[in-house]
Amino acid sequence: MLLRVCHLEAARAIARKQEQDFLGGYGLETSFSFPGISDRSPFPILIAGKWGKGGRLREYLPFSSVLPVPGGKRSWEVVEATGEEIAEALGALSGARKAMAGLSRFRRSRILEDVARLLESHRESLAALMVQEVGKPLSAARFEVERAAATFRTAAHLAAGFGTRWLPGDSVPQGAGMTGLVERVPRGTVLAITPYNFPLNLLAHKVAPALATGCPLIVKPAPFGALTALVLGSLLLEAGLPPEALSVLPADIPGTLSLVDHPEVEVISFTGSDRVGWSIRERVPRKTVLLELGGNAAVLVAEDAKLSGLPERLVSGAFAYSGQICISIQRILVHRSCFQDVLDRMAARVLHLETEGAIGDPGQPGAFMGPLIHGEHAEKVWKTVHSAIEKGARSLTPLRREGNLIHPVILVDTDESDSVEQDEIFGPVVTVTPFDRVDEAIDRMNRSRYGLQSGIFTESLEKGLAWAARVESGGVFVNEIPTFRLDHWPYGGIKESGTGSEGVSYAMEEMTRPKLVAFRMGSGKD
Repeated sequence: MLLRVCHLEAARAIARKQEQDFLGGYGLETSFSFPGISDRSPFPILIAGKWGKGGRLREYLPFSSVLPVPGGKRSWEVVEATGEEIAEALGALSGARKAMAGLSRFRRSRILEDVARLLESHRESLAALMVQEVGKPLSAARFEVERAAATFRTAAHLAAGFGTRWLPGDSVPQGAGMTGLVERVPRGTVLAITPYNFPLNLLAHKVAPALATGCPLIVKPAPFGALTALVLGSLLLEAGLPPEALSVLPADIPGTLSLVDHPEVEVISFTGSDRVGWSIRERVPRKTVLLELGGNAAVLVAEDAKLSGLPERLVSGAFAYSGQICISIQRILVHRSCFQDVLDRMAARVLHLETEGAIGDPGQPGAFMGPLIHGEHAEKVWKTVHSAIEKGARSLTPLRREGNLIHPVILVDTDESDSVEQDEIFGPVVTVTPFDRVDEAIDRMNRSRYGLQSGIFTESLEKGLAWAARVESGGVFVNEIPTFRLDHWPYGGIKESGTGSEGVSYAMEEMTRPKLVAFRMGSGKD
């Protein structure tokens, strides 16, 4: 077994003893059994399928909740790739392309299906690891493993028949006797740069399409989440991926830029901040650069919206995982006729979560949200909230902060030009604004530099579709919160939210190019 964990539902006495053994949190044990990794840090990196402990060591604090950690804070060390390790990974790419080209569609499909099976078999281990590494609530971490398995399984199904099409030539007069075969072929090596908030499934959305289309891979994970990426690398090798086709390289900024710049890297798939993403695109304009950057998702609640259960869903979309989701709800526009009702019920839902103990320790089975990823980010969110209040906004929920834990904040009377509406907060903060006319609400939704996903609630499907056509975002959900996502659907934004699409089949299109092989058929006469 890759990782052995004690289920968090088990007896607290057993869990506390194991907490004292390793990393000080949430029952994670120290037995790693994948190749090259002992049960203690430093944890190695994966260089062209080989586990290596060369490079510099970087110390990471495990995710710490606001609650006391048994035995005090601990840290672990992960090897970070230097120029030598990066050069070794890049030097293996020629052989990696040949190895991937030698894999039949059936073999690629089987590898991806085996990865899905391995993810499912290690669900509890991986969920506990994500709780420890990035503070993801336990139920959400389990769900992420399930989603990642589905992502790989979807890629497995698509790999078997993707990208081949016959085109007759005689659809035009000059094409008589000609036939064309169009096949989508790999653009080349994919560099996957991933964030901390979905350390497994966002990585799966880059890895699975690349492997399904025959592209070698270099993964540069976020510092928080690197161990999850290394575990996935181990599972890929166990499933039979050619070793030279995969490297997992935690790296600093100069090291990452050397990967971005290298001519052997043809596709860069980046998820993260808009500033960094667009700078990468400007740096390598001749490469295929896919950017999934973020947003400040807006929801419109019309006068005729069905309110039963809606405020509770809005709270979930705004505050789950402390708002550290690219499509977390940040702006809610409610028709004045139901504005106060929605506000009251949202505040009541937050109070219920507080009294039920669902806000705090992400390792608890019933956890809804916990602390933000680190203190610097928590301080930025906290200052943004107070800046809005200084300009006249009011909070309907008590302003509470305990270290990195910021309790849910519902703001009213915000100025449209303020940071809480215009920027991506990436924290547990939502603004609620009344409107009188739908036109003014849609205009306010669209006056944003982001455009990832949006939501509209109305009992009229006709109105919902008409309004959705006017909303400027990559995805619009009618009678569903924009935090919703299905992994086989297209996912990508406009404006500063990015370029290109994820969603397995759509990413496969992005990572390949069409190649035409045309030939003249014989007349068929003796």
